[in-house]
Amino acid sequence: MDRNNIKLRIREILALKGMTNKALADKMQVSPQYVSNILNGSALSLNALYKIADALDVVFGDLFVSSFTPDSPFENEFGAVVKCRRGTFTASNMNELQDIVNLLSNRSNSATELMKATLERMLRFPNGKDMALISELMANLSRCMNPVEWREYYKNTLADLLPANFQVDYRYLSTFMTRDDILAFERSLL
Repeated sequence: MDRNNIKLRIREILALKGMTNKALADKMQVSPQYVSNILNGSALSLNALYKIADALDVVFGDLFVSSFTPDSPFENEFGAVVKCRRGTFTASNMNELQDIVNLLSNRSNSATELMKATLERMLRFPNGKDMALISELMANLSRCMNPVEWREYYKNTLADLLPANFQVDYRYLSTFMTRDDILAFERSLL
């Protein structure tokens, strides 16, 4: 969606509610400059959009619609792209966007559970050739789960299953992970 539509709708809602930019900044607990940047077309995260909707006391989808009428339902005008560590997702209506938000906020989704089951099975029935894959599964799980859940899972489940001489295959991980990702993963194992 064109960023100008978002900017115009936020300004329109402010005008309808008789709010100033400063009042919005106060409700969001941010600086007036931050609100000014938003209104002037700065890139917005999904989290920032939710905060704006909450501060304006409107439904999230209202931010994306500049002229909603019964003859032009906003599903036909709506488009969203959500980029995150787990990939890029597109939505053409509010229901699809809500599904994406649910998927991204649900840390215990079936893919995570499948990775856990696979990792645990590989550790229970080890094969000397699997250490690179075990390292990869552990790294991916650490990125899919929130840090607290990952540490709990690692300490309560994986620590007991890992062989005493297990070493993460960092050389393999470096083929698809950035140095920062590897450092973050390494810290999560402490």
